[in-house]
Amino acid sequence: MPLEDNAYGLRDIQRALLAMALEIDRICRLHGIEYSIYGGTMLGAVRESGFIPWDDDLDLVFTANALKAFIRVFPSESADYTVTETDTWVRRVVPRKAAEGFRPFIDLFHYEPVSADPSAQRRKLFRLRMLQGMIKEDIDYSLYSPKNRVLVLATHLLALPFSKARKLGWYRSAGARLARGDGSLLHVADDCFAGLRHIYPRACAERFEDIAFEGATLRVSAEWEHMLRLKYGDGYLTPPPESERRPAHGAGGSVHKG
Repeated sequence: MPLEDNAYGLRDIQRALLAMALEIDRICRLHGIEYSIYGGTMLGAVRESGFIPWDDDLDLVFTANALKAFIRVFPSESADYTVTETDTWVRRVVPRKAAEGFRPFIDLFHYEPVSADPSAQRRKLFRLRMLQGMIKEDIDYSLYSPKNRVLVLATHLLALPFSKARKLGWYRSAGARLARGDGSLLHVADDCFAGLRHIYPRACAERFEDIAFEGATLRVSAEWEHMLRLKYGDGYLTPPPESERRPAHGAGGSVHKG
């Protein structure tokens, strides 16, 4: 979909996100840091050769070491953008200066090893989901199932006495240290409630290739097809019904990234 098309009113933010992504890509290539587009951004690249038309964010995923290297070099290399590590449990690239009411960001997710033991996986995911609930500030409970709504509310109340910095430290420590297994399996340890459960073979974080995105070129895991089938199902090339095509960070309500 050409960036001139604006059927969903999101092209201004998509242009801003693309400029940010190209700066990230430039600096990653300069320093030999590998990354992959991820989630709805990966889906859009495969299905649309760019943004999903109703998508208002852009997601990248790194290995833990690659993300550390990126955070070390990016703020000093980029004149227009920097990295924030305290907005939420996900690191983000943000503009150094942004117009009031317009602050695009790119989420920087990362992989951590996870055990093949289902019970160990469940314990780790429960801990991470509990900590996400503790960190969340402006919570839209309509985005959660009744079961998860109770968990988010309870953990939010439990967390009120603790500083945000302490809660972020707990989250990142749990993601890195719990249920690591033998390293052959990975999950995206700072993904959302649902995304935490997807388990990927290590190969997803080892081989990368270029992919067309809005007339430019970004990087993607060479295992993109496996990742999309796991995250969105075998019908990932079929867009959702019109009624489910809503931005993730704009109009609110439940979101279908497909």
